[in-house]
Amino acid sequence: MRYIIFTILFFIIAAVIKIDLQEGTLPLASFYEEEICEEQIEYEWQHIIVRVQQSDTMYSLFAASPTNAPLPERLAEFYKANPHLQQQSLVPGELIKLPIRKQKENKCR
Repeated sequence: MRYIIFTILFFIIAAVIKIDLQEGTLPLASFYEEEICEEQIEYEWQHIIVRVQQSDTMYSLFAASPTNAPLPERLAEFYKANPHLQQQSLVPGELIKLPIRKQKENKCR
């Protein structure tokens, strides 16, 4: 009679542990460390060199090379790359750096 009680008790405890490990407070995934990574979008500025033509304006150059950056950020980056154009208009034949914002590759994969 004891053997039957111990056998039933053993199977009940084994079933409880199995269920607890699979669905309960001690899931199997908690035994493995997994890198938690939140996807963050980061951008970097790149510049292309453009030769100014006769009828070019800053806005026509921006329209010719579209990017997903807002205009105030792009203007600030433009003047950072071309500080000599702060108080001067574009001169035909001049080489300028035109900023383009590219998305950095996400290392979280």
